[in-house]
Amino acid sequence: MKKTTTLLLVAFVATLFAFQWGIKINQETFRPMNSGGAGPGKTGAPGESNCTACHAGSVMDGANVNVLTLSDASGPVTSYVPGNTYAVTLAMSTNPQKKGFQATALNTSDEMAGSFSASMSTAISSLGGRSYANHISASNTSAVSQWLWDWTAPSSSTGNVTFYVSSNHANGNGATSGDEIFLSQHTFTEDDGASLDKHSFFSETASFIPETNELYIALNRTEMGILDVALFDLNGKQVFNKKKLLLSSGDNSIRLKVNSTVGNGTYIVTLKLGLDEISKTVKILR
Repeated sequence: MKKTTTLLLVAFVATLFAFQWGIKINQETFRPMNSGGAGPGKTGAPGESNCTACHAGSVMDGANVNVLTLSDASGPVTSYVPGNTYAVTLAMSTNPQKKGFQATALNTSDEMAGSFSASMSTAISSLGGRSYANHISASNTSAVSQWLWDWTAPSSSTGNVTFYVSSNHANGNGATSGDEIFLSQHTFTEDDGASLDKHSFFSETASFIPETNELYIALNRTEMGILDVALFDLNGKQVFNKKKLLLSSGDNSIRLKVNSTVGNGTYIVTLKLGLDEISKTVKILR
């Protein structure tokens, strides 16, 4: 009898242990797998799935939920200049406790238009020639109001570029069920005026010379002109400018002494031809 009781007790403990272990495995199985960003191809763009590939949620119109803004040094824009780099900002009109997104940018042939660069709140992945901006584990909560990354526009004669966005308004239940997926499209036109006059700037580069605290600009012109130079931080604040610099045809090398108060960091240089009203932006590090 004593032996039978002991065996029953051992069996009960083993069963209890197995039950608890099963619960733990089940919890691990249903832990959200995309807290650090989904795999590529979940934007709802042509030929792609969206966040419902992993989340058992409803697909909804995100036109008034996904707020995507393209900006240069002077502020938000509705068109792009070929070859320029722009700051992309994506916010949700709602601010759920848990959230995420994925975005890509395609031309009218549904091919990747330009290239993406990550920031502290995003990561970049790629698949099949397309690039994708994604949230990361540090930016999937209400504490982060918006996601940021950079987009370098494609070369001229590309035409309209459309950003495809899939965002997830998660319910925070620790599983994949009950979330709301918002799909949206955001189209930007090519700046035709800038494209027609693209030969006014044949090429341009800009950099800092730390030893002399100078801004160095090299550019090639097909004709003489007047150049205005402005330096902006990533918040859009102008920290330096120089106007009415005379340019010659051919190669031009310009060195400008920068204020000593301009610290280390990333800046946007805007080069504007005063007569032609043509602008170029270049991102540099100090």
